[in-house]
Amino acid sequence: DNHEISYEDDNKATYCLCKQVSYGDMVGCDNDLCPMEWFHFDCVQLTSKPIGKWYCPKCLPMFKKKGR
Repeated sequence: DNHEISYEDDNKATYCLCKQVSYGDMVGCDNDLCPMEWFHFDCVQLTSKPIGKWYCPKCLPMFKKKGR
């Protein structure tokens, strides 16, 4: 049995709503528990780095609720 563990997949991690690899300008979600973490500017309709905290479309509803 010649079973090898490959770590090549770590270099091909996918991000964003589009589930593609890292490329171009990207923004990180300020929710530390965000499952996707990083997003391409184009995919989240950004043209420049946001000022202040930024939450991705999936996390934003959690942070808009009062009392959280």
